[in-house]
Amino acid sequence: MTRTLGRVTPPPADAARARDLLADRKILVDSIAPPIVFVTANALWGLGVAATVSLGLALGLVVFRLVRRQRLLYAVSGLGGVALGVGFALASQSAAGFFVPGILTNAVMGVVSVVSILVRRPLIAFTSAALYRWPLDWYWHPKVRPAYSEITWAWAALYLGKAGIQLALVRADEVGWLTVARLVTGWPAFAGMLVLSYAYVNRRLAALGGPSIEEFRGERVDAGGHPRA
Repeated sequence: MTRTLGRVTPPPADAARARDLLADRKILVDSIAPPIVFVTANALWGLGVAATVSLGLALGLVVFRLVRRQRLLYAVSGLGGVALGVGFALASQSAAGFFVPGILTNAVMGVVSVVSILVRRPLIAFTSAALYRWPLDWYWHPKVRPAYSEITWAWAALYLGKAGIQLALVRADEVGWLTVARLVTGWPAFAGMLVLSYAYVNRRLAALGGPSIEEFRGERVDAGGHPRA
């Protein structure tokens, strides 16, 4: 944990995590390869082959990570996403349907982000609290919450923007451009938002002048170390 202008601020874990996301080949392969294979196979051999090949690849990646005792999170989430996408594609008999689950997920996350701001419990505060294990009440302090509300607007714009762009491409049946949009607005956009979130919240907290974590915890106990009423 570091101090900026005398205040406790989040350590630069988000920036490091963003670099790791972009540099980790396992994450890129597990998340990017199946959609590319699906679209390529669909163009060459049709929807049925594309569904089989992409599912086989996603499942193979899970088995490969398991055998190598590597992290399974991204391979398993990739398999789940491919399975849903293939299901939608087969049900609609359109390769564009493969991208519908991702569109729905982004739309829901965008709406949830907006609602969380309106009820004064910004979504990014919850994710930050889970990551750093700081008191959740600290995030609701009037000189802390604005920073997290404002950055949650940025995440909402990202989610809703991704959903809107991809929905327009689905309606136009532009499968190739859907693939490009999904790749560009996937891990690169997510990593960029992590860096932006870290930098913005740091500066905004310093400008707001709210209590540090230690100061906030001190306000909640009396001189004897007992919780204040």
